Amino acid sequence: MMMMMMDVRLVVASMVLLGHMSSMAFAVRCKESERLSLLALKQSFVDRDGKLSSWSDAENQTECCNWDGVFCDEESGHVDELYLSSYNLEGTIIPPGLTKLYHLKSLDLSGIHFNLTQFPSSILSLKKLEYLDLSDVNLTMKIPYQLGDLSSLQQLSLNGNHLEGSIPKSLALCSLEELDLSNNSLSGQIDDFVASFSHCADVSLVILDLSNNQFSWPLPKFSQISSLQDVDVSHNRLIGTLNDDIGLLSNLEHFDVGYNSVGGVISETHFSRLSQLYYLDFSFNHLIFKISPHWTPPFHAGHIGLASCELGPGFPMWLQTQILCDEIDISNAGISGTVPSWFWNLSFIRLNLSHNQIIGEIPYFSRPEGKLLYMDLSSNLFRGSIPSFLSYLLEGLDLSYNKITDATSFLCPSTTTNISLIDLSNNQLSGVLPDCWEYFDSLVFLSVANNSISGKIPTSMGSLKEIQALHLDNNKFIGEIPLTLNKCKELRTLDVAQNELTGLIPTWIGGLKKLRFLIMRSNMFFGSLPYNICHLSQLQILDISLNSVSGSLPKCLNLLSTLANEKNHVATVSYYFDYFDEGDDVMQNYYSTKDSASLVWKGKESMYQSILGLVKSIDLSSNMLTGDIPSEMMDLVGLVSLNLSRNMIRGQIPAAIGKLKSLDFLDLSRNHLSGNIPSELSHLDRLGVMDLSYNNLSGEIPIGTQLQSFDPSCYAENAGLCGAPLPKCPQKPTEDNQTDKSSEEDETFFDGGFFISLSVGFIMGFWGVCSLIFFNKSFRYAYFGLMGGIYDKVYALVAINVARLRRSNRASS
Repeated sequence: MMMMMMDVRLVVASMVLLGHMSSMAFAVRCKESERLSLLALKQSFVDRDGKLSSWSDAENQTECCNWDGVFCDEESGHVDELYLSSYNLEGTIIPPGLTKLYHLKSLDLSGIHFNLTQFPSSILSLKKLEYLDLSDVNLTMKIPYQLGDLSSLQQLSLNGNHLEGSIPKSLALCSLEELDLSNNSLSGQIDDFVASFSHCADVSLVILDLSNNQFSWPLPKFSQISSLQDVDVSHNRLIGTLNDDIGLLSNLEHFDVGYNSVGGVISETHFSRLSQLYYLDFSFNHLIFKISPHWTPPFHAGHIGLASCELGPGFPMWLQTQILCDEIDISNAGISGTVPSWFWNLSFIRLNLSHNQIIGEIPYFSRPEGKLLYMDLSSNLFRGSIPSFLSYLLEGLDLSYNKITDATSFLCPSTTTNISLIDLSNNQLSGVLPDCWEYFDSLVFLSVANNSISGKIPTSMGSLKEIQALHLDNNKFIGEIPLTLNKCKELRTLDVAQNELTGLIPTWIGGLKKLRFLIMRSNMFFGSLPYNICHLSQLQILDISLNSVSGSLPKCLNLLSTLANEKNHVATVSYYFDYFDEGDDVMQNYYSTKDSASLVWKGKESMYQSILGLVKSIDLSSNMLTGDIPSEMMDLVGLVSLNLSRNMIRGQIPAAIGKLKSLDFLDLSRNHLSGNIPSELSHLDRLGVMDLSYNNLSGEIPIGTQLQSFDPSCYAENAGLCGAPLPKCPQKPTEDNQTDKSSEEDETFFDGGFFISLSVGFIMGFWGVCSLIFFNKSFRYAYFGLMGGIYDKVYALVAINVARLRRSNRASS
């Protein structure tokens, strides 16, 4: 398919050159009406690069047959070809005036940034069209059945849009040779469309590309279109079985049904007449190969993709005949045992044997000069040492999840290598890591994670100028991170977790401007977090948990602009490796690898790969951090996880925490936080896990649907906290209650007992005094004078208290 596209580009380029030569040689003059139509078309575009500058009314530019992208018939002078692909144009409409170009045979508007919700009627009126390319122009609609009225159409490309619905049967024109509807949202039955070609006396369809859509019906009988050479229905939801009549398509060169749900048994009959087959891909279906070990295929394929097909348990012996195959993928195919010696000498440049049960050591084998190799042998049972010759032969090697015990000779070549990827993670490597990295100046991805490597990190790793991902985690490295790594300016991932590293967190890390994932968990780093860490504007994951980091949190953390943005990156983090194709004189993608990271999420360590790009996390737990939580940290609105637990952080939870709307995990437990839980915390409706336990928080837990749903253990050991889901808070006395209590006490004091006691005392005192007054004259005069004054005072006192009692009684009633 790629080669065919290259051929099309060469043809178009040749046509451009021939068009200009012919227009000069024959002095063809375009029609005035067509010239005006082209000028109107230009006005509908935004031409940022000035690619249409030759389309002008200027005196020396009136001949439109000389305009860029415009070609005229050398006899009639009519515009018959218009190629505007890759001109970096933008537009909102296709002018109706295009209908005046009714002699157009070829129209290429691919890549123009339209935003069309209706198919341009002006194009549907161009009845002489033979070639139409509207790929990647943002079409959002169903395919109009009127396209079938373009009875001369031979090549139609609508790929890379947002088309929906089914393929109209009207598109089965018997003149159609190439149909590309890939990379859309089409659905429905392919079978009906394929069967529609049965009315054609002479079917001419050669290329059918329906890949990357949403077709979910059984595979059709492609044998109904005997002219087919290229069929691609990969990356859909197709079901059913693959009919063995596919073997009747003697012209078939490219057949791809990968990434569907097709099942059944594949036998020799499926390939009986496929002598021209060059590209075969059945990957990621549910197919079982039942083929004789003595079978000799009628084809010599260049690409064989059978990933996740059932080929084993023995090694597929028929591959021995595929001596021209560049790419072989038989991963996850149920193969066990050793690899036959003949297999290593095939001419493949990409090999995937991963996820099988293959045993043995990697032997010596040779390659044709200049053909470098990418091998994925991961998730097998390969053992022993890695041969040294592979460092010169390979561009990429994935030997992860095997039983390799020695890589010293492989990692210490004597000359510079071209290898871009080395993944030796999850093996049985031990001893020190060789200090020979100056020979790996093309290395982009390196992982030796999950081994038993000891010693210091080699200083020569500073020579890895192209390195983007460096995984040294879960080993036994000691000492400090070498200063030389500050030269690795392309680093995106630096993972040194779970080692025995020590020293200060280097300030030069802030100079690695492209760093996205910094993981230093579970080491012995000490000292404070350097201010320079705030310079990592692209940082998504910061994990320095389980160390001895002290001091306060930097107030500049809000400068981590990626974490301060809710917008997400692509879910999967991939690294692409290119090679220069001397034949086509272009750089082509050779292979890619997906990055991954082991993170502690919600208390459980998990490996993240397919969604690593969506994770935005800060984990500084289990250190010795002090001080407050900076309010500036609440500007990191993209954070999905924040873990500051098991530190000595004081102060209050910032009220601005309500800004962290993306937060799914929050752990502030086992600190010295005090004060109330801010009510803004209850507004975080995405919060799935929270822990505020073992602090000094107090007051009532804010009412809201979120905070009451957590288990009470999330608030444990905060003596002053109360309210759901904890016990109710004690009722606070109100001002009215205080008044009532005072009134009740006043009433109790002046009840009937008080007045009875007062009366008895008065009577007894009265008769005792009367006897003295009766017998002693001088005492009698003094007494009555004294009693007069007391009477006045007692009277006033009683009168005041009685008045107070009456007021309180009135108030209570």
